[in-house]
Amino acid sequence: MTLNKTLEHQDNASAEIFAAKPVIELFRKKHAELWHAARLLGGYDASRIVDKCAARLEAHQVIDNQTGIMLRQVLGILALEEADDPDKPFMGFFAVIDPNDPVVPEICLLTDQLQAALSLADRRRRWAGRQEPAPLEA
Repeated sequence: MTLNKTLEHQDNASAEIFAAKPVIELFRKKHAELWHAARLLGGYDASRIVDKCAARLEAHQVIDNQTGIMLRQVLGILALEEADDPDKPFMGFFAVIDPNDPVVPEICLLTDQLQAALSLADRRRRWAGRQEPAPLEA
């Protein structure tokens, strides 16, 4: 690999790391809360998705395609996107939660925080993609 291609690869990796930081930080700070919310709304299978996301984010420090898919699954579970679909395995878990339970606003807040972190990561990725690489010094 030439020096220019090596630097370009490093720039791309740095941009992806920069983009993923908001999501990684949210998972570092709120992993337990995300896990418990997912378990309440989708059972242990849903909470395992949170664990897999956390492990992949920690190991790779980027949001690759597989991690992105899992993050959207977690967001969908928290947001009850498919709660009315009887064919989904997560159907019914949320129904046992009393709407007046204090966990409900906490789950709403986590949902908003995850959505915001994913949105910021996307904006950072687009911004970094528009930046010109620094010229090589002779």
